[in-house]
Amino acid sequence: MMTRSGLFLVLITLLFTSCKSSSQKVVDEKVVTWETNMTEALAKAKANNELLFVECYSPTCSHCQAIEPFFKMPEVAKKYNSSFVNYKLNLLEEDQVKFLNDKNINLPSWPRFLFFDGDGNLVHHSSVEPEVESLLGIAEAAIDPKKQTVNYAKRFAEGERNVDFLTKYSTHAQVIQDVKVQTEAGNALFEAYPKDKLGSQESWSLTKLCITDVDNGFFKYWLNHQKEADANEAKEEHPESADKYLGGILQKTILSDRVKTYSVDKLQQLRGVFGKLGLTQYADNYLWEIETKALIKESNLPQALAIGNKMIKAFDGNSSAQVYITRVFNDNFPDNSHLSSVKTWLKNALPGITGDNIKTEYYYELARVNQKSGEMDEARKNAKTAQEMAVKVAADPAKFAELISSLK
Repeated sequence: MMTRSGLFLVLITLLFTSCKSSSQKVVDEKVVTWETNMTEALAKAKANNELLFVECYSPTCSHCQAIEPFFKMPEVAKKYNSSFVNYKLNLLEEDQVKFLNDKNINLPSWPRFLFFDGDGNLVHHSSVEPEVESLLGIAEAAIDPKKQTVNYAKRFAEGERNVDFLTKYSTHAQVIQDVKVQTEAGNALFEAYPKDKLGSQESWSLTKLCITDVDNGFFKYWLNHQKEADANEAKEEHPESADKYLGGILQKTILSDRVKTYSVDKLQQLRGVFGKLGLTQYADNYLWEIETKALIKESNLPQALAIGNKMIKAFDGNSSAQVYITRVFNDNFPDNSHLSSVKTWLKNALPGITGDNIKTEYYYELARVNQKSGEMDEARKNAKTAQEMAVKVAADPAKFAELISSLK
């Protein structure tokens, strides 16, 4: 016969079991279930101590459409519903893309699977193929700390250098927009890659996917083998001309911070790359400012000023560009030997200025030239005009106030 204490223990056990079972996650094993609000999805992931899975897709992307049916497969539904909180991010919706921009995340391709912890930190990401094994493999990697992309830097520092890992690490660097890591991973990938396979389809694919620097060995190889690159590209599902991809790598190099450290000789080599890609006509527009600063840094002021005069002529009729060129010289020239030239530039630019925004900057730069020339009355007059116009166009008043203060 059960005692009172025994009955009490049984009741407590049953109550505990009931509470435990009622709190267990109910998993739909037929179709992946999606949250409809990103903020709520992230909060739910944090509360459940789970990762937030975000599928980044475009409704117009055929590859994205090919992935869609797999979310209705039982094995995929069970895995994703039991392991993650799930959210679909439409790349055509600006308010949804803002989430990626706020996280400083770049998508080199889509669809792309992203996984965040409850605090919104990216811990894993991957491209995906329309195969059950691909979706399940990504899910397994996302919950395995040894395979998560957030740990790639540690694996690289510990010496992991196989081609497969370095390919993923290079892509990871692009996703988190770390230019230094992109360069390091890309160079390591070239070092590890078998050189007897440099002309292969695989080598060309790796160049397109992983390389962002013209100094990388893959880029240098294909720059000198563009016909072979075109032949490889023709075998792709959606072929483009090889120079489109090589030109893209050139552009990424020019827009990176590292190009600011280039010497004049190094920049001349970069001009050679423009030539080999048939883009010589664009070289001045991309390089004039970088070359000007490099020449100033190397104390070659006459040549720097010659570039300024060349670009003023090239932008004849473009007053906005001419005012900007003046600003570059006002900001960077170490002495006043440029003042005669920039006065002429500004005088010639004025008749073509129609917009108040540009006119505001015009008077600001003119006041700086007056100040450097010792023309203080003119400097104060033009600085005051610039400040008044800045109020009119709702420009940031700080630099205008600072200039006027320096003229007292």
